[in-house]
Amino acid sequence: MEPVSSILPQAYRKLAGQAADEEALLLSLWPVVVGSRVAARTRPIRLFGFTLIVETAAQDWRKQLAQMSGDIVTRLNAAAGKAVLKDLEFRVAVKQAPIPPRRAASASGHQQDEAEQIPDAHLRRLYRLSRKRQQGK
Repeated sequence: MEPVSSILPQAYRKLAGQAADEEALLLSLWPVVVGSRVAARTRPIRLFGFTLIVETAAQDWRKQLAQMSGDIVTRLNAAAGKAVLKDLEFRVAVKQAPIPPRRAASASGHQQDEAEQIPDAHLRRLYRLSRKRQQGK
């Protein structure tokens, strides 16, 4: 029985041959190619031209990975089955300040929806649907 880490690149090569989205392909291959230790401290963000933008947990990780970028590019291209990348750009992830809690009622006395604090529209909608179902029980 073969390990998943050796089967996955083969499956993705087939997808790449079928004109799959190269960005999605690289984002999916990232943890397989770099390994679990590096993948836990990095996050590929997007493909910009022939450069994959990757966020790192800290400056020392950015420096170390920048030194290894040639090898990582070679392994990602091999796993993808074609030359998709020419370079990697590592950036230290910016920590966002926590969103301050809103008051329960506005000055006019109307209740504000706590779901408005969820920045992603899709997640906000799912939260509201879930809350509505829970309240209906």
